[in-house]
Amino acid sequence: MHQDYIEVQPREKLGKNANRRLREKGYIPGIVYGGDRGPVPIAIKERHVWDMLHAETGENTVRLLRLAGTDKQRHVMVKDYQIDPITRRLIHADFIRVNVDQIVEVSVPVEIVGTAYGVKNEGGMLDLIKREIELKAKVLEIPKVIEIDVSDLHLNDAIRVKDLDVPNVEFVDNPDTVIVKVEPIRTHDIEEEVEEEEMEPEVISKGKKEEE
Repeated sequence: MHQDYIEVQPREKLGKNANRRLREKGYIPGIVYGGDRGPVPIAIKERHVWDMLHAETGENTVRLLRLAGTDKQRHVMVKDYQIDPITRRLIHADFIRVNVDQIVEVSVPVEIVGTAYGVKNEGGMLDLIKREIELKAKVLEIPKVIEIDVSDLHLNDAIRVKDLDVPNVEFVDNPDTVIVKVEPIRTHDIEEEVEEEEMEPEVISKGKKEEE
């Protein structure tokens, strides 16, 4: 977590025109809510929000916001955000207040480490079934990723949620939920691929004849 704070501006004027003027200055409208206080409209520089979203901890990133001209500050996480479908620029962000000792429920991405024995030596295929794990942890102890070493997995072996050992977290997902497994490559899948490759030239030549 960064020790520096992000300065935000109070947002007194609301509406489309006011928001457009903010964006012209490099800011976007946002709102901070949750905790023991009501919602507070703010204006925050777009690049600061991108920095939070692109940090290693992604949407689980915690930052300290300070309201310009005051000593008011709170730790927050990005709760939601909107992107313009045409310009691909941020147009709004919602932040939720958090206490650094607060336990929150979040999704953390899975990162595969190593090459499974069953893939390397037994002709298997690695199947990553669950790409994110739901867990509870204090906001400053949320892991960036859940690393899963698959090196010792043989054919038909699997790693489940109950097999994970991550300090200071409580997993929300069912303990028997399969995250990753090594499956045999099914023969009929290979045959279908070969058939598709053989059929493709015929389809192309038929198309050409029809055009003629």
